Amino acid sequence: LKNMARISIVKLSEIEGVKRFDAGRYRTSFLKLEKDLKKITIIRKLGYLVVEPVRTGYTPRDRNIYQDDRRIHFLKTDNLREGVIDFENSDFLPARSLSENDYLKFKNVTVTISGAHYDVIGRAAIFLDYYPQSVTNQNIAVIKTDENLLNPFYLTIFLNSKYGREQLWMLSRQTEQFNLSCREVEELLIPLLDADFQQEIETLAKSSFNLIEKAKSLYSQAENLLLEELGLKGFQEKYELSYTANLSKAFGVHRIDAEYFQTTYDSFMECLKEHSKIAKLKEFILDFQKLKALYEPKVGDFLLTKDVMPGIAYVVKEPVEGIAAGSILILKINENEINKEYLALCINSIIGNLQIEREGGGSAITHWRPEQIKNLQVPILYRKVQEEISLLIEQSHETKQRARELWEEAKRKVEKAIENEIRK
Repeated sequence: LKNMARISIVKLSEIEGVKRFDAGRYRTSFLKLEKDLKKITIIRKLGYLVVEPVRTGYTPRDRNIYQDDRRIHFLKTDNLREGVIDFENSDFLPARSLSENDYLKFKNVTVTISGAHYDVIGRAAIFLDYYPQSVTNQNIAVIKTDENLLNPFYLTIFLNSKYGREQLWMLSRQTEQFNLSCREVEELLIPLLDADFQQEIETLAKSSFNLIEKAKSLYSQAENLLLEELGLKGFQEKYELSYTANLSKAFGVHRIDAEYFQTTYDSFMECLKEHSKIAKLKEFILDFQKLKALYEPKVGDFLLTKDVMPGIAYVVKEPVEGIAAGSILILKINENEINKEYLALCINSIIGNLQIEREGGGSAITHWRPEQIKNLQVPILYRKVQEEISLLIEQSHETKQRARELWEEAKRKVEKAIENEIRK
């Protein structure tokens, strides 16, 4: 029975206004969702709750950035996650290629409307007043609500709830990708819950955002403490156009590519050695192995990526519902010799990044060999400093976890309120 085909029967008269004849639009779950929402007396289409038509960004022809250009964050679907925007990994555009109307404004609600699969559709986040100047591409819709009717923070939570995401999935069409237009986004059915409730949801959302910023601050404090103790605060990589290296050194490291001998790498390592003892990573590894097939990471595991984006280290802090990819190693660390959180931060920081960059011959390498990993140079600070750094990282994680709990609480409140309206 589990694998039996499911059939939906819909009257032609019921789909004339929808102008869709593909079976995906009329899944039984979508039909039930739509029927339930239409039971709510305070339901309105999003198109009647905005002060300007829903729009998208675009990709300008002139994307080249020159030395004097002001760089503006260029957000794509990968940068938009549930409730948050990833600015650290965004592309940039030159400001001269953009107009004032292209920029995201405070309280604009952004939502992904195109992607290779359903899960990409419907990631929504609100643009906050302390975010950097940004624009979006054509795969992200931008919504400016009429705040007298629809609180943008409430809308953001609603879009991320099951009633928002499933509607967006329902409205999306599958061609080569899943996508929907701005006019289709305006067809979303929005329960206009009372203003006090919407304000309550805004308060929860803002509290969550504040905790996210606090978590970032705590992690930055850990990074800054590490760099200050190592004399690396403010260190800038300087890549020279010309430099010399001894042939004997080239033979010693089995490298003859020019990038390996950039002087910035030697300057960096000299600075490290001046401020701390240096040891190779292999001195702290008790066991070194590739993850077994279908391995589910456990709390306390020290994970390290070796392929695609090598050099990302993470200490698992909570149960994981899923399996790890084959590009990840699990290292058993001798915690009597070094703090795991401190070690992970060293690898994730400029300390690990520059060494991996050097091993890659000046390009983004896709594979980090075991012998290279074991020979990674690690600075050893006093145990007290390691523990202080570790505490900041743990506090950052706990704060981020609390932010996530408040976010989920806001979603539950919205979903429960909608369910109550459906039952009336």
